[in-house]
Amino acid sequence: MNWSLLIPLLMTLLAGALSSMQPAFNGQVSGYLGTPLRAALINFSAGALVLLSVVTLFTMRQGVPSVERLSSVPLHLWVIGGTLGAIFVSTATWATPKIGAGAFFAALYAGQLIMALVLDHFGLLGLEQKSATLMRMAGVPILLLGAWLIVRG
Repeated sequence: MNWSLLIPLLMTLLAGALSSMQPAFNGQVSGYLGTPLRAALINFSAGALVLLSVVTLFTMRQGVPSVERLSSVPLHLWVIGGTLGAIFVSTATWATPKIGAGAFFAALYAGQLIMALVLDHFGLLGLEQKSATLMRMAGVPILLLGAWLIVRG
């Protein structure tokens, strides 16, 4: 395997490991503040501040994007990522304390991978089309079985 693939895969593995802790922390914040939505707001506020610091630090040389460049971004792209993130964080914050991290992530990954196959197969959302071959589709029932076993266990 070459480094151009290994490093992104390792970073993704690390991000996945770290993200498995996020719902537990947010669940604790929810307990203190009384609702998962308040905890999600804290999560996004802290994340925005950290990201603002990182972007400022690492992109100062590039400067601020021009008004022309900013206005070229379609309106829906300004809000959809944050909206989907808010749904994820709020759901994770609410569900994980009730069903546990294992069950939450088993169901989450099953849903993510099934949707990923659909997106790939039809080349949706600007992705390159990659057919849902029999081999790729065979993973779906295995994935669902694994999720079911974790939830039932």
